[in-house]
Amino acid sequence: MRYLNFLKIVLNFLELQRIASIIYIEKGEKSMYLIETNELTKRYGNNNAVDHVSMHIPSGSIYGFVGENGSGKTTIMRMLTGLANPTSGSFTINGVANTSNQIYKERVKMSAIVEATSLVPTMTAKQNMKYQSLYLGLKITEEKMDELLKMVHLENVGNKKVKNFSLGMRQRLGIAMALVNNPQFMLLDEPLNGLDPQGIAELRTLLIELNQTKNITILISSHILSELEKVASFYGFIKKGKLIQEISASDLFAACTKYVSVNVDDTAKAVKVLEEAGCKDIKISSSGEIQIYDEIALNKITKALAMNDIVINSINSNDQSVEDYYLNLVGGNE
Repeated sequence: MRYLNFLKIVLNFLELQRIASIIYIEKGEKSMYLIETNELTKRYGNNNAVDHVSMHIPSGSIYGFVGENGSGKTTIMRMLTGLANPTSGSFTINGVANTSNQIYKERVKMSAIVEATSLVPTMTAKQNMKYQSLYLGLKITEEKMDELLKMVHLENVGNKKVKNFSLGMRQRLGIAMALVNNPQFMLLDEPLNGLDPQGIAELRTLLIELNQTKNITILISSHILSELEKVASFYGFIKKGKLIQEISASDLFAACTKYVSVNVDDTAKAVKVLEEAGCKDIKISSSGEIQIYDEIALNKITKALAMNDIVINSINSNDQSVEDYYLNLVGGNE
């Protein structure tokens, strides 16, 4: 009897362990990425519009998606929103695979403006918002519409017909409509196109507000790299359907930092001389080039090296912009 009781205890313990392990595996550690793609591919005929792309969009980020026209940005957005199906590969939203029936529940938490904002010009701003709500199967109150219009700084034009809106106003109304379902994630395809400087500034401020105050993760594609610099926390660079690089804003800005590059005949000796001259932030590239990140005049560098009989093969001041970085990365206009 004691043996049977002991066996029951052991079996119960093993069963509890099994259940616990299943819960642990199913629950897992929550990924820092809201969206992940794995070898995502979309083929039209013999052309790979998207070519084995594995991208990672961190939760809470503004992800700047950069690439020339036809590089695959819009096609990826269409696949994420369900407007197109992958030829091969996969993706997850909040850890849910695109092949799972649960993916539809995750897409409810998304909103997107892909290719163009869907507005009816003969309707007012509020009528467009009501139409969007009906399309989504949601009810929207006057208070909710007023709240959203105020959020995008259109609080005084709710009853004005959209045909009388500027392009910037239309873009902001489109975002208000995209907020009707209280999204966790927004996809914006070239939202800055055609806007004047004031419209760009207004939209930029709005996106930062939505990200920081509403904790909305945003995927934004744009050709205007100087503007993406001001909002993006992560970047993905794509060319001809291939993802070339993903990089955080901090790492990108560090890569674009101003520095002086020096090529000499004796690198080890030169580094010692430069340190004695007051240079503290020195790196050696894989090619043996000395990179000096201290704020120091070129003539002081050349003088210190020359006085120690070090031959300078070349010396350059580098001040790379994000656009320069991107062009160098993808091979310019090749």
